[in-house]
Amino acid sequence: MRLDQILAAKPATLSFEFFPPKNERAWFTLEDTVEQLAPLGPDFVSVTYGAGGSTRGKTREVIEHIQGRSGLTAMAHLTCVNATRAELATLLDEYHAAGIANLLALRGDPPKGQERFVPTDGGCAHAIDLIHLIRADGRFTALCAAFPEKHPDAPDRASDWDHLADKLAAGAAAAITQGFFAVEPYLEMRAHVAARLGRAPRIIPGIWPVTGWKSVQSFCRFCAAAEPEELRALLQPLEADPVAARQAGIAFTVAFCRRLLAAGAPGLHFYCMNRSTAAAEIVTALRLGGAAI
Repeated sequence: MRLDQILAAKPATLSFEFFPPKNERAWFTLEDTVEQLAPLGPDFVSVTYGAGGSTRGKTREVIEHIQGRSGLTAMAHLTCVNATRAELATLLDEYHAAGIANLLALRGDPPKGQERFVPTDGGCAHAIDLIHLIRADGRFTALCAAFPEKHPDAPDRASDWDHLADKLAAGAAAAITQGFFAVEPYLEMRAHVAARLGRAPRIIPGIWPVTGWKSVQSFCRFCAAAEPEELRALLQPLEADPVAARQAGIAFTVAFCRRLLAAGAPGLHFYCMNRSTAAAEIVTALRLGGAAI
């Protein structure tokens, strides 16, 4: 099913993100994760796309498997990296033939060994170019990415949020944020984009389930995000007790999600890292508390 139809019908959605497994054992782990999360009734799931298109074929394979086995609506990540417009058009044909109707349009990270993104000759330089390409094709719903703390390559938040508004104006049905840990930047970004568009934007918070301080640090390093002082104060004293740290992290994430939903967030998108337990615990706690996701 196309996501523009799902988004139009639901004020708040639940979704999960997976990545293509690297080996047979990881395949079994992913299958178990999907099987355990599917009963929660996610509105869609997404599957990532490696730097430089390194998992392009596996992304399609995973989505075909998920849609065929579980019946869940799936969205493929698609980037501008190492592909001409002609190659991207061919890939769109392949995705359509595979029953994929939803794409997350991203500029993409540089391939391994390359410090900065360099546009491919004859390709797309920015995510908005990819959105125009997808929209012109007409067979897919396009979503885009958002960065409450700004994209690492952006000079400042305002210019980055202006680019987000442009992507939504170009036809992205919604945006999904990078993981973050404080509500205020999300609200500031949403207000900035709303003022630019003249309408309320659909920006779905991306949620990183917190299970320990080291995992938060790793996430922040990988995404060039600020380390949250609130979480540092909460979790660092518990480093010697991983069970207590996990309990505190899950409780923090549940409270964080409640604040976002209370502020009008149009759903939650969980970065599962191909594991089910933490995301399932958080969603269950939210629903027990009355959250309509």
